[in-house]
Amino acid sequence: MIRRAAPWLLIHLAAFTFAREVDSQEPSEFRLEAGYAHVRQSSETDETRESVFDAGLFAVFWRRPAATWTFLASGNLTYGADSVAAAQGVAALSIPWSLDDRLRTETGVAGARFALRSAGRGGNANVFARQHFITSNGGAWAGAGVARTSRDGAGSTSAVQDIGVWGRLGFLYGSGSYAWQQSDDWPLLRTAGAPVDPAADRYVLRDLELVLEARGGPNSIAVSWAARRGLSGTTQRVEAVSASGILQLTDRVAFTASAGRQFADPVRGLPQAELFTASLRLSLGRKPLPVMQRSELTSAVVEERPGPGGELVVRVFAADTMHIEVAGDFSQWLPLALEREEGFWVARVRLQPGSYRVAVRVNYGPWRAPRNLARVRDDYGGEAGLVVVP
Repeated sequence: MIRRAAPWLLIHLAAFTFAREVDSQEPSEFRLEAGYAHVRQSSETDETRESVFDAGLFAVFWRRPAATWTFLASGNLTYGADSVAAAQGVAALSIPWSLDDRLRTETGVAGARFALRSAGRGGNANVFARQHFITSNGGAWAGAGVARTSRDGAGSTSAVQDIGVWGRLGFLYGSGSYAWQQSDDWPLLRTAGAPVDPAADRYVLRDLELVLEARGGPNSIAVSWAARRGLSGTTQRVEAVSASGILQLTDRVAFTASAGRQFADPVRGLPQAELFTASLRLSLGRKPLPVMQRSELTSAVVEERPGPGGELVVRVFAADTMHIEVAGDFSQWLPLALEREEGFWVARVRLQPGSYRVAVRVNYGPWRAPRNLARVRDDYGGEAGLVVVP
């Protein structure tokens, strides 16, 4: 049933999202993706017991930003022969703390329906939450999730806690994370050929991962290394290396590819496998605007002052070594004077009632709108934010 229903589900979701995007006045991002996957599943202890197949990949992605939150939703389908199919969906909400933009909370739900040869038929549902702390050139996070999986009529529960850090140096981004997982989904672990303790009620895994990514505009390439160790219920020891990349072909079309090993994931119910994927990504609806990096958090507010109009205050959270410029049509696009206040670069200008455009740029990069304002594209490939002074 999933093989017949999943493609239509994705088509209807795409049509519904596209219709909402056309009607919406908020700048949203909507993408379709289609491609190919080569999957190899084998046991660590018995390489002769393996399953190899090719499959089609189909995915939709929707990102809806607002002044105080960002909503993300995605759905994907892996569709192959001999009842090899898997459908997944994720919905997440990212909310900044009103008192400090450096703190951001992300929470969401996810579900899957799968019929995989070596991991059993069934489904999975999970919830997750993650707290981020963001600095000018890095950050840290801590998160947790719980899941329920049904496989061949048998149910299991899983949980995960993870912490991590990330940093940026020019065009290079690096991150490191530690995850601690516990589960009683024994069929998933046995599929990977991991040694198990028959007397244990649950198994516990420890995962370490290091990622290095190079970004050049919309293009990127990333390499990751991961190591898994069994702490209880299993003595599994396995390492993995993977790589992925994005190549922007046109304003709306990008090519993506990835290769490497995927560890068995008890929280999402996914088996261990060697994967190669390649796909084309198509952006639909209004032409997507570029998004500011997390290290360049910017907000603009109008504060009341005696008399008509008000004072526009623009705050940019960035290191004091970064070159920051704030400008608008009210200044004939000449940069405003900036002051350093508690880790922020701050610009203030008194404005009369009316509508204005304002933009920020960092280290002579493209002009960007403050993240809490509606965005419009300028005449030079950048963007500006719209501000209304009552």
